[in-house]
Amino acid sequence: MRNHFYNVLLFLSLSIFSATHICAQSKEEIAIEKIYREALNNGKSYNMLRDLCKNIGARPSGSPQAAAAVEWAKQQMETMNFDRVYLQEVMVPYWTRGDKEKATVISSQLPGGTQTVNICALGGSVGTGIDGLTADVIEVQNFDELKKLGKGKVKGKIVFFNRPMDPTQVSTFTAYGGAVNQRSSGAIEASKLGAVGVLVRSMT
Repeated sequence: MRNHFYNVLLFLSLSIFSATHICAQSKEEIAIEKIYREALNNGKSYNMLRDLCKNIGARPSGSPQAAAAVEWAKQQMETMNFDRVYLQEVMVPYWTRGDKEKATVISSQLPGGTQTVNICALGGSVGTGIDGLTADVIEVQNFDELKKLGKGKVKGKIVFFNRPMDPTQVSTFTAYGGAVNQRSSGAIEASKLGAVGVLVRSMT
Protein backbone atom coordinates (compact mmCIF):
# COMPACT_ATOMS: atom_id res chain seq x y z
CA MET A 1 0.00 0.00 0.00
CA ARG A 2 2.81 2.37 0.86
CA ASN A 3 4.44 1.89 -2.54
CA HIS A 4 1.14 2.53 -4.27
CA PHE A 5 0.67 5.68 -2.18
CA TYR A 6 4.07 7.02 -3.23
CA ASN A 7 3.30 6.25 -6.84
CA VAL A 8 0.03 8.16 -6.66
CA LEU A 9 1.72 11.13 -4.98
CA LEU A 10 4.44 11.19 -7.61
CA PHE A 11 1.91 10.94 -10.42
CA LEU A 12 -0.18 13.78 -8.97
CA SER A 13 2.89 15.98 -8.52
CA LEU A 14 4.00 15.42 -12.09
CA SER A 15 0.48 16.02 -13.36
CA ILE A 16 0.23 19.35 -11.53
CA PHE A 17 3.66 20.42 -12.81
CA SER A 18 2.79 19.42 -16.38
CA ALA A 19 -0.57 21.19 -16.26
CA THR A 20 1.09 24.39 -14.99
CA HIS A 21 3.74 24.18 -17.71
CA ILE A 22 1.16 23.56 -20.44
CA CYS A 23 -0.95 26.45 -19.16
CA ALA A 24 2.06 28.81 -19.29
CA GLN A 25 2.87 27.68 -22.82
CA SER A 26 -0.71 28.18 -23.89
CA LYS A 27 -0.70 31.80 -22.70
CA GLU A 28 2.44 32.50 -24.71
CA GLU A 29 1.02 30.74 -27.74
CA ILE A 30 -2.20 32.74 -27.49
CA ALA A 31 -0.26 36.02 -27.34
CA ILE A 32 1.90 35.05 -30.32
CA GLU A 33 -1.17 33.94 -32.27
CA LYS A 34 -2.79 37.33 -31.66
CA ILE A 35 0.27 39.06 -33.07
CA TYR A 36 0.24 36.80 -36.12
CA ARG A 37 -3.48 37.34 -36.70
CA GLU A 38 -3.12 41.10 -36.43
CA ALA A 39 -0.21 41.12 -38.86
CA LEU A 40 -1.97 38.84 -41.34
CA ASN A 41 -5.34 40.60 -41.19
CA ASN A 42 -4.26 44.22 -40.84
CA GLY A 43 -0.58 44.15 -41.76
CA LYS A 44 1.06 46.82 -43.89
CA SER A 45 4.24 44.96 -44.78
CA TYR A 46 3.30 44.17 -48.39
CA ASN A 47 2.35 47.77 -49.11
CA MET A 48 5.56 48.97 -47.49
CA LEU A 49 7.63 46.51 -49.52
CA ARG A 50 5.85 47.60 -52.71
CA ASP A 51 6.59 51.25 -51.91
CA LEU A 52 10.26 50.50 -51.24
CA CYS A 53 10.75 48.42 -54.39
CA LYS A 54 8.73 50.57 -56.79
CA ASN A 55 9.67 54.06 -55.63
CA ILE A 56 13.29 53.51 -54.58
CA GLY A 57 14.19 50.44 -56.60
CA ALA A 58 17.42 48.45 -56.53
CA ARG A 59 19.60 49.32 -53.54
CA PRO A 60 23.23 48.16 -53.99
CA SER A 61 25.34 49.12 -50.98
CA GLY A 62 26.84 52.59 -51.25
CA SER A 63 24.43 53.70 -53.98
CA PRO A 64 22.13 56.76 -53.78
CA GLN A 65 19.20 54.35 -53.72
CA ALA A 66 20.65 52.60 -50.67
CA ALA A 67 20.92 55.94 -48.86
CA ALA A 68 17.34 56.76 -49.86
CA ALA A 69 16.20 53.39 -48.50
CA VAL A 70 17.82 54.16 -45.15
CA GLU A 71 15.95 57.47 -44.94
CA TRP A 72 12.76 55.71 -46.01
CA ALA A 73 13.10 53.14 -43.22
CA LYS A 74 13.80 55.87 -40.67
CA GLN A 75 10.67 57.75 -41.70
CA GLN A 76 8.58 54.57 -41.52
CA MET A 77 9.73 53.85 -37.96
CA GLU A 78 9.16 57.45 -36.87
CA THR A 79 5.65 57.33 -38.35
CA MET A 80 4.99 54.19 -36.30
CA ASN A 81 6.09 56.05 -33.16
CA PHE A 82 9.08 53.87 -32.32
CA ASP A 83 10.46 55.15 -29.02
CA ARG A 84 14.00 55.62 -30.38
CA VAL A 85 15.05 56.01 -34.01
CA TYR A 86 18.47 57.24 -35.08
CA LEU A 87 21.03 56.73 -37.85
CA GLN A 88 24.62 55.60 -37.37
CA GLU A 89 27.43 55.99 -39.89
CA VAL A 90 28.96 52.76 -41.20
CA MET A 91 31.46 51.76 -43.89
CA VAL A 92 30.03 49.64 -46.71
CA PRO A 93 31.49 48.19 -49.92
CA TYR A 94 30.62 50.14 -53.05
CA TRP A 95 30.18 48.68 -56.54
CA THR A 96 28.88 50.39 -59.66
CA ARG A 97 27.38 48.51 -62.59
CA GLY A 98 29.03 49.37 -65.91
CA ASP A 99 27.52 49.27 -69.39
CA LYS A 100 24.80 46.75 -70.20
CA GLU A 101 26.13 43.20 -70.10
CA LYS A 102 26.32 41.12 -73.27
CA ALA A 103 27.20 37.48 -73.89
CA THR A 104 27.46 35.39 -77.04
CA VAL A 105 27.76 31.61 -77.23
CA ILE A 106 30.07 30.50 -80.06
CA SER A 107 29.57 26.92 -81.24
CA SER A 108 29.57 25.05 -84.54
CA GLN A 109 26.42 23.27 -83.34
CA LEU A 110 24.41 26.51 -83.39
CA PRO A 111 22.66 27.86 -86.51
CA GLY A 112 24.98 30.54 -87.80
CA GLY A 113 27.58 29.55 -85.25
CA THR A 114 26.56 32.03 -82.55
CA GLN A 115 23.71 32.81 -80.18
CA THR A 116 23.23 35.86 -77.97
CA VAL A 117 22.09 35.13 -74.40
CA ASN A 118 20.76 37.37 -71.63
CA ILE A 119 23.06 37.83 -68.65
CA CYS A 120 23.32 40.11 -65.63
CA ALA A 121 26.54 40.76 -63.71
CA LEU A 122 26.39 39.80 -60.04
CA GLY A 123 27.04 42.64 -57.63
CA GLY A 124 30.73 42.92 -56.83
CA SER A 125 31.82 41.24 -60.07
CA VAL A 126 35.15 42.17 -61.65
CA GLY A 127 34.65 43.78 -65.05
CA THR A 128 35.92 42.17 -68.26
CA GLY A 129 37.14 45.44 -69.77
CA ILE A 130 36.11 46.91 -73.12
CA ASP A 131 37.51 43.95 -75.05
CA GLY A 132 35.38 41.45 -73.17
CA LEU A 133 36.42 37.89 -72.43
CA THR A 134 36.47 34.84 -74.70
CA ALA A 135 37.19 31.34 -73.37
CA ASP A 136 35.97 27.75 -73.46
CA VAL A 137 33.17 26.92 -71.02
CA ILE A 138 33.05 23.92 -68.68
CA GLU A 139 29.83 23.01 -66.87
CA VAL A 140 29.71 21.78 -63.27
CA GLN A 141 26.93 21.13 -60.78
CA ASN A 142 28.77 21.81 -57.53
CA PHE A 143 32.11 22.59 -55.92
CA ASP A 144 33.02 18.91 -55.58
CA GLU A 145 32.83 18.48 -59.36
CA LEU A 146 34.89 21.62 -59.79
CA LYS A 147 37.64 20.42 -57.44
CA LYS A 148 37.76 17.00 -59.12
CA LEU A 149 38.50 18.70 -62.44
CA GLY A 150 41.52 20.39 -60.91
CA LYS A 151 43.65 23.24 -62.22
CA GLY A 152 44.65 21.31 -65.32
CA LYS A 153 41.11 21.41 -66.75
CA VAL A 154 39.85 24.64 -65.16
CA LYS A 155 42.71 27.08 -65.74
CA GLY A 156 41.91 29.59 -68.47
CA LYS A 157 38.27 28.43 -68.74
CA ILE A 158 34.89 29.96 -67.91
CA VAL A 159 33.13 27.81 -65.31
CA PHE A 160 29.35 27.44 -65.71
CA PHE A 161 27.59 26.49 -62.45
CA ASN A 162 24.33 24.87 -63.54
CA ARG A 163 22.74 23.40 -60.39
CA PRO A 164 19.03 24.29 -60.09
CA MET A 165 16.94 24.54 -56.95
CA ASP A 166 15.45 21.24 -55.80
CA PRO A 167 11.83 21.38 -57.11
CA THR A 168 10.73 18.65 -54.67
CA GLN A 169 11.41 20.83 -51.61
CA VAL A 170 8.18 22.09 -50.07
CA SER A 171 10.08 24.94 -48.40
CA THR A 172 11.25 27.22 -51.21
CA PHE A 173 13.71 28.88 -48.83
CA THR A 174 15.36 25.52 -48.17
CA ALA A 175 15.48 24.82 -51.91
CA TYR A 176 17.03 28.23 -52.57
CA GLY A 177 19.57 27.70 -49.79
CA GLY A 178 20.62 24.43 -51.38
CA ALA A 179 21.62 26.14 -54.62
CA VAL A 180 22.68 29.68 -53.80
CA ASN A 181 26.24 28.91 -52.67
CA GLN A 182 27.31 28.61 -56.32
CA ARG A 183 26.28 32.23 -56.77
CA SER A 184 27.77 33.56 -53.53
CA SER A 185 31.05 31.61 -53.65
CA GLY A 186 31.33 30.24 -57.19
CA ALA A 187 33.69 32.92 -58.50
CA ILE A 188 36.00 32.55 -55.50
CA GLU A 189 36.21 28.77 -55.77
CA ALA A 190 36.70 28.82 -59.55
CA SER A 191 39.41 31.48 -59.39
CA LYS A 192 41.41 29.29 -56.99
CA LEU A 193 41.78 26.82 -59.86
CA GLY A 194 42.68 29.45 -62.45
CA ALA A 195 39.28 30.08 -64.08
CA VAL A 196 39.08 33.38 -65.97
CA GLY A 197 35.34 33.79 -65.49
CA VAL A 198 32.18 32.30 -64.01
CA LEU A 199 28.60 31.95 -65.22
CA VAL A 200 25.83 31.04 -62.77
CA ARG A 201 22.35 29.96 -63.77
CA SER A 202 19.33 31.70 -62.29
CA MET A 203 18.53 30.00 -58.97
CA THR A 204 14.85 29.82 -59.80
